[in-house]
Amino acid sequence: MKHWIHGAHPHHEETNVVFFRGLTLDALVRGVLGQRRMPLAYGRGTDWGLMMHDMLSWDSGDFGLAHYGQLCPDGGELAVFVTEPCVGKAHGPWFEYYRDGSLITGFSFENLCDRVGEEPDLLLPVLMAASLVGPTADLERDDNEERTVQAITGFLSLPELEMP
Repeated sequence: MKHWIHGAHPHHEETNVVFFRGLTLDALVRGVLGQRRMPLAYGRGTDWGLMMHDMLSWDSGDFGLAHYGQLCPDGGELAVFVTEPCVGKAHGPWFEYYRDGSLITGFSFENLCDRVGEEPDLLLPVLMAASLVGPTADLERDDNEERTVQAITGFLSLPELEMP
């Protein structure tokens, strides 16, 4: 079975997966539409909600990422997975975690040691425990992207995203 980090939405290779809490689905959809990204799917869990949207704008020439800080009000949280940041160049996924409009931590799955944000090392303990960084890191495994998703979702208590 293909893991969702390698194709979150059928027929849409460049899909962002956004888990959210502390804001309404309506507010998030309106914000994404305001940034000219098309919502593709959504769901609501008991704690976290989920929305998938096209990574790219429908405006030609707009290849930038959505501005998630603008979509995350005080009291809100967003856990964003950019599943295929550049299919043509085969770049790995990217992750960002926002709280109260601020980027708390973010990193590329290609280099988990190069983290950004107000608390760049927030996920470091779980990444180390999963042997994804640090002295016990096993960078030769074929499932590192899936293990990275598992470490993040476990730490943030994100719901499982089942794919057919």
